[in-house]
Amino acid sequence: MAKRSTLFLVAGLLLLMAACSKNSSKENGANSGQLVGNYQFLFLTTAINLTEEASIAGHTAKLVVVSGYKTQQNVGTVVFSADSVIGNGIGYSYDTTTTTTEYDDGVAQPAQVDPFTGTVPPTSSTSKYQLIGTDSVYFPGGVLGAGSVVSGASVPVAPPTGGHYAFKGDTLTIVTNINQSYPDNINGIPTTANAAVKATIYLLKQK
Repeated sequence: MAKRSTLFLVAGLLLLMAACSKNSSKENGANSGQLVGNYQFLFLTTAINLTEEASIAGHTAKLVVVSGYKTQQNVGTVVFSADSVIGNGIGYSYDTTTTTTEYDDGVAQPAQVDPFTGTVPPTSSTSKYQLIGTDSVYFPGGVLGAGSVVSGASVPVAPPTGGHYAFKGDTLTIVTNINQSYPDNINGIPTTANAAVKATIYLLKQK
């Protein structure tokens, strides 16, 4: 590629309940009571890997961007009912770096490290959910209403997504993986982007 380009990953990736889901879900079974209750949003962690690939005049080029963060300045609450989840004033900030490595015809160039910071303002909305088995949760509108995996590009909203949940004392964790591919471009050169994100959401159940 003409020059290394740092991609801006997720401005507000996995923002809880980012959009109201219009999908309907089946009635939850007897296990729905496991999640029902009021929670404080503690924080979320992410591990992000984004790959952009292109073929130019018989040559191959690839960018690999790796990042991840634990959110800071966390605010907001979450309410689980029998089949819906409501996020009230969920917001946070993140302060980390991205490491970008360019490969030209398979040969890695020196990696570039750049700051990656941002703030997600408090947001409130609602999403449907459905429990599957004893430890899985399904969100018809995407994981907890998650939006685009990458900002700055025309990326569709994340598809229906599930995750595994568990309690440790009063702390609820929901672990989910998002894998998304879409056409993109860098410096006007068409690319195919593949994004893989693992996120863990931490919520404290209120008594």
